[in-house]
Amino acid sequence: MPADFVKALALGADVVAVANSAMQAIGCLGMRACHTNNCPVGIATQRPHLRARLPVAEAAERLNRFLRSSVELMQVMARACGHDHLNGFEPDDLVAWKRELADLSGVSYGGVSV
Repeated sequence: MPADFVKALALGADVVAVANSAMQAIGCLGMRACHTNNCPVGIATQRPHLRARLPVAEAAERLNRFLRSSVELMQVMARACGHDHLNGFEPDDLVAWKRELADLSGVSYGGVSV
């Protein structure tokens, strides 16, 4: 989701994968039957009676809202970090709340030191 997209950008990613999020935005139930050609909502199938279940215009609008709101939230996070563009994220913008994760990733620890 957008916070994860920001983390990836801050750690140096040039792009982020949105496949699962996009699929869920258009109505995927996460049934994991894509390979069977029996998708109950009509996304991952070629069967006409199942494909007819997908309201394409409505799904497209939901995907549009998801992508736009994701970018807007990422822009808010960028401004909160003092950046005027999404490409300004850097590792110093991140903190980890678990000591083990901070040590493993090299990201600053944001918790209470004991």
